[in-house]
Amino acid sequence: MVKFMSYEDSYFDICKDTDGGTIIYGIGTYGKRIFPYLKNVSYICDKRATELREWNGVSIILPEELITIKEPMLIVLCVKSEAARNEMKSTLLELQINAFVFDYFDNRAFDCYKNKTLDVYEVNKRIRYVHIICEDRGWILNKFAMRMSEELKKKGIHCSISEAVDPRADINHHVIYASCEPMFPDYYETFMITHIDSYNKLEYLKHQLKKAKMGICMSRETMEKLAGYGVPREKLCYINPAQDSVLKPKKYVLGITHKVHDQDHRKNEEVLVELCKALNPEYFSFKIMGSGWGDIVASVRIMGFQVEYYDEFDYEEYVRLIPSLDYYLFWGFDEGSMGYLDALRAGVETIVTPQGYHLDVKGGITYACRTIPEFIDVLISLQGKREKLVKSVEEWTWKNFTDKHLEVWNYLLGNEEELFKNQHMYEDGIFSVLRLQA
Repeated sequence: MVKFMSYEDSYFDICKDTDGGTIIYGIGTYGKRIFPYLKNVSYICDKRATELREWNGVSIILPEELITIKEPMLIVLCVKSEAARNEMKSTLLELQINAFVFDYFDNRAFDCYKNKTLDVYEVNKRIRYVHIICEDRGWILNKFAMRMSEELKKKGIHCSISEAVDPRADINHHVIYASCEPMFPDYYETFMITHIDSYNKLEYLKHQLKKAKMGICMSRETMEKLAGYGVPREKLCYINPAQDSVLKPKKYVLGITHKVHDQDHRKNEEVLVELCKALNPEYFSFKIMGSGWGDIVASVRIMGFQVEYYDEFDYEEYVRLIPSLDYYLFWGFDEGSMGYLDALRAGVETIVTPQGYHLDVKGGITYACRTIPEFIDVLISLQGKREKLVKSVEEWTWKNFTDKHLEVWNYLLGNEEELFKNQHMYEDGIFSVLRLQA
């Protein structure tokens, strides 16, 4: 019976409980390098046995000669090429022998240093099929799976979603780490990391990353924290999550509650048109109550602004309207606006002229403006604050989220030409893999 030992099955621990001798399979550089450390080496096995026959006092035999050894054997595979080691394993399976087989390059007893950066370039395989593992059919995690699938398909990459890995896929990506139980490194499994909030979860994560290719955090902070807790840094990166890009910015609601005086135009109603020429209708809307605004409201609506207009005073509607405002607006210079007092009572901030009884309310004026440019400056400033919020996640789209995953996956598969095309565009994704950030 041939038993292939896992990474965790330490050669030295099993030696203590086994009477059989050790056989080095492969008399190249690594076989010679490990020889002094092994216990009771009885034979060396190599295809070149007919040429060499003996090394360092130990007989060299052909693989097929192993069947002549009746006692249990500990066989250590000592060839660097993974393909060659797999061929060795196939040969051993065909023999009628009693052996425990250890992989020098994948056994904790030998603790071989593996250059992770170089190893990833050995595959060089174009991504054609990504399989997403998602056990949760709830809102958030399922949305991650669905949005990524949609974006991958737009790129012509076949994508499927299920509750288990697909060995046929180039990449198996787990929406959340909890579903990842990696058995074979050849499956190229990656997973998203979030909510690591206990020691058990941390240890589970370390266990998973022994065979999984990459843990993808949602933030730089989490990535660095996990690295500090002993999770292998070379197997960590971060990709910021995405938003759906369907929500429109919340508009500032500006309120005006006085009528137009056709005789003397004391309220300077035409100012509204001048203000709107400077503003983006994506960020402002108006609620106006008062007669005579019809033509101006029509002009403002043509400019793209949303206007809720009441051409007659309605007290009940007025009482509902005032608290719904973000700012009360008044640019007249005729002692003051009674709506200003009601706005303050409702806790609404004000953009008004500093005159009349406006000044007698201590702290009542939020923004004091005397000229049209001053009103425009205040409103442009407010617009800028909201634009800054909107633009802060402008690039956090599902397309970019998925593209960053593709860059990391290409890195894992050895597609080097894909690695640097977006250099200096962002810090997460592949650039959190290639650079250890302070």
